[in-house]
Amino acid sequence: MTSAAPTRATPPASFNDTQRPYRTDATLPDLLREAARREPDHPALTATGTAGLTHGELDALTDRMARLLADLGVGPGSHVALYSDRTPLAVAALIAVLKAGAAYVPLDPAWPRQRVVSLLRRMDVACLVAGRPTLRAAQELRWEVPSLRHVLCPAIEARESWEALLDREMVETFFDFLSAEPDPLEAAGFNLRRSHRPYRPQDVADYRDHVASLVHETSGHDAAILEVGCGSGLITEAVAPTARRYVATDPSPVAVDKNVRIGAEAGSPVEGAAAYAHEVADKVQGLFDVAVLASTVQFLPDMGYLLRTLNSLAGLVRPGGALVLADLIDPDVEEHAGLRVPPRLLERLPELLPRFVSVEVRRRPAGAFAGELEHRYDAVLHVSGEPAGAAAPVDDRTGTGLRVWTGADVADRPATPLPEAATADDIAYAIFTSGSTGLPKAVLVRHGAVVNLVDWMNREHAVSPADRLLFVTSFCFDLSVYDMFGVLAAGGTVRVAGHDEVAEPGRLVEILETEPITIWDSAPAALSMVMPFLRLGTGSGREDLRLVLLSGDWVPLALPDEVRDAFPRASVVALGGATECTVWSNGFRVGEVDPDWPSIPYGRPMQNARYYVLDEELRPCALGEPGDLYIAGDCVAVGYAGDPRLTAARFRPDPWAPRPGETMYRTGDRARWLADGNVEFLGRLDDQVKVRGYRIELGEVRAALAQCPGVRAAEVLTAGGTGEGRTLAGFYVPVPGGPDGATVRDQLTGVLPAYMVPARLLSVPALPLAPTGKVDREALARLL
Repeated sequence: MTSAAPTRATPPASFNDTQRPYRTDATLPDLLREAARREPDHPALTATGTAGLTHGELDALTDRMARLLADLGVGPGSHVALYSDRTPLAVAALIAVLKAGAAYVPLDPAWPRQRVVSLLRRMDVACLVAGRPTLRAAQELRWEVPSLRHVLCPAIEARESWEALLDREMVETFFDFLSAEPDPLEAAGFNLRRSHRPYRPQDVADYRDHVASLVHETSGHDAAILEVGCGSGLITEAVAPTARRYVATDPSPVAVDKNVRIGAEAGSPVEGAAAYAHEVADKVQGLFDVAVLASTVQFLPDMGYLLRTLNSLAGLVRPGGALVLADLIDPDVEEHAGLRVPPRLLERLPELLPRFVSVEVRRRPAGAFAGELEHRYDAVLHVSGEPAGAAAPVDDRTGTGLRVWTGADVADRPATPLPEAATADDIAYAIFTSGSTGLPKAVLVRHGAVVNLVDWMNREHAVSPADRLLFVTSFCFDLSVYDMFGVLAAGGTVRVAGHDEVAEPGRLVEILETEPITIWDSAPAALSMVMPFLRLGTGSGREDLRLVLLSGDWVPLALPDEVRDAFPRASVVALGGATECTVWSNGFRVGEVDPDWPSIPYGRPMQNARYYVLDEELRPCALGEPGDLYIAGDCVAVGYAGDPRLTAARFRPDPWAPRPGETMYRTGDRARWLADGNVEFLGRLDDQVKVRGYRIELGEVRAALAQCPGVRAAEVLTAGGTGEGRTLAGFYVPVPGGPDGATVRDQLTGVLPAYMVPARLLSVPALPLAPTGKVDREALARLL
């Protein structure tokens, strides 16, 4: 292929002669059900360490899961978030969401919590599906998003999520060991890391006295006190001498005995009971003025367990008494492996558990405590004056969040299909892309657009049940849409690569050499990371890979030949398009690479897609003439969720459409038609760039940088050329005495995904200006 010199010849209509019939009334669940009927016993989803699922099993499981979602009120118009790494059950959950008639919204667990909360609120998400490793974080999010009523974790088979997370042997062994430590600070849980010992005896004494004052303030002296999680006896020795009755409970019998002994030695009898927090109400008799949990909540297995425990302990507190929770961890303030409790949860407790009449959330004054203790908070939960007794159970169907829905709830549902809930015109998913205003944009894509994509890809590349795709992309990257639904619709197999496997390129090479993988799909940079490890591999088992799909960024000219050298049967296909046009809307089969090409050609429009290269007046450009690239046809998305103005600006009426009412999407790309019918990509028109396969609006990064405390002005550029070497560079003007680069980086890490944080941050006295009055980006680039 050779580049044509610019001419005034108009691109012929045949370049956009892409119409092809497909099932315009079909939805993704239709395609997947049909595949299950054709190939019920063929593997559908496989992964390391799991038994995998056949197409028949996947169909039955997703029917059960869809019924649970429907029981929870999920249906057409609902948004269900996925907050999980790649697993077969996560893929199944997305299919179930579609079968329930809802749209799925993928969220990356690696994103900052603040970003996730913001996106959940914007999308009015009703239900969130979590993986087992992300469940705790998902439960925290539950209380920050008013619309989020339910959390589902299908990976947990137990009826209660905490039952699967509570390892009794580990807990008892750990606390037996801790309580027996001779060092009083270590026995109390302080300075456990020998290399990091921030606490002195006085610091711990200050904390002890603080908790004692909370208890005395709440109950006065001569009160009946119940301590849940008594540990080394730190609180017992401070409070028991003034109590009328003191009962100390702990999962560790060693800890309980130690507390009883402390009381005896002080002449203040202490009753002891070895019990986990949720068992205390069954093992302790009588009523108490105060129940105290000091540095205990962080060791509980999950939020559902905490709520169950508070509900049961309320029945042990006399009317007008209280629960004191000391040393709570706020997820907005501190990263911690233990259970973190959003203050918003405690503030809403009276509406969740009727026994609690009011809640005081108490922040600690700055500088009052050492180390992590300074950032913690305390809470006093006041019990109502109603007669004491077991707290009434609360119906979880109302969305109280008292429990997580689990795989046991899924198994309770029948494996029968729901009535057809979605149509081809309904939204299948919303995927976020970077936004120039500082806010991500949620692209809404119809079922019909994905069905068209699947039909084209599977026909064009003869995808069949014999194919097995190695699934390595994030759910938040729209390549995942074809990886899952396209291959499953063909009756093929999706080999799900876990997070740890994707993080180790050598492990991916091992999979490619030892498993019958036939399709690879990723951004070029992801495959480039694997290529050096291929040279270290055995070289065996590479005959299976037949199709390598590359998209999302410039394809390096050398990469296709490197792929074919490593995998002799592989065909390399470069794909392009936009998230707003349903993953891909054009393709180019890469044959012999001309070393004089500026890049791998963009390719030709896919079926039922049309490409326009237009000038500023929206007139078609001549062959070879650069212009603005617009995409039209059945691939075009509905628009941006909750942003009609931006939708109207980017999705414009298509004057050449064969049917009235169609739109064309303004991509923001520069391109030109070549004489052979291929499109050549010439770069971006605006601040949108591709970095390691991620599409990033520089404006969003610039806005985040400018909002950092102590930053007066900011600018963001790309550096390192094109392709996999491209990075971001941030420049900021600090106020006098403002933050250094490390501080700014920490602030950005809290609000942006890792791939959007500039690799280089430079402090400058002022941003240079060009004669136009705009920031002189070339002058900034010279500073790199």
